[in-house]
Amino acid sequence: MSMQPPWPGQSGENPPQLAPQQPGPRPYGQPYFAVPGGTPPAPKKSSALPWILGGVAVVVFVVIAVVLVLFLAQWAKPGTPVPEAQEERTQETTLSATTAATFSYPASWVETGKNVTSIESDGSSPAERLVLADGSKDTAVLAVYAASGKPQGDVTTEKIHDAIDMGLQGQLDASPQKLVDMRSTSGFGCTDTFNYTEEPAIVDRVGLYGYGYGYTCNSYRGPIQGEYVVAYDTTGVVHRLTVEALAAQWAANAPTLQAIIPSLTPAG
Repeated sequence: MSMQPPWPGQSGENPPQLAPQQPGPRPYGQPYFAVPGGTPPAPKKSSALPWILGGVAVVVFVVIAVVLVLFLAQWAKPGTPVPEAQEERTQETTLSATTAATFSYPASWVETGKNVTSIESDGSSPAERLVLADGSKDTAVLAVYAASGKPQGDVTTEKIHDAIDMGLQGQLDASPQKLVDMRSTSGFGCTDTFNYTEEPAIVDRVGLYGYGYGYTCNSYRGPIQGEYVVAYDTTGVVHRLTVEALAAQWAANAPTLQAIIPSLTPAG
């Protein structure tokens, strides 16, 4: 009589009691040990690597899915434009139809004379004037252009530079109240609390020599922000361009508004 060795995975200390077996050939599939009564080989442990890799793959998939859902949810929020909508909303521009100069502005703006003053800061009347607004019921954005007539006598670079340098120094030396007064007769018109957003500086480019600055102040419509430039062309014509907006409108459209003055190009 012989005893079967333990099955793989069972302890050899308490083997199950089996019925006596008659000597004879071993049945197919029974374990075989080279040494009678020896210890069976330990079962092969399966590798944990496939499970680990599988778990990592699941985690990566879940993370990607969550990021995708959050991305789509962000674009789906009301008022959040998708990239295509942003491209469609890019404002087209057009050129001003003036004799003395041209400048570009949003094509949706319209020519108007409402809600603006009609004289220059020095009390003179311009030879040409153009006022543009955003076309809304309550005007929130303005561009005011004015050009003088050609001066009498010879026009030289030295005379132009002297005049602009004197004007710039006067701007830099002006008292807070004087600064308000100088900006009270153009655009919405400042009433108090004038501050520079860009200090006065020389503008020197092909065809123009002058100075410009950026500012904020209070107006009868509330806080506004704007930019201003005054410059001579080579024929001696003086060009003045003011771009102003209510503070909230300026903040929402700053790149468009800040591109107007640099686009000013004299006809002379």
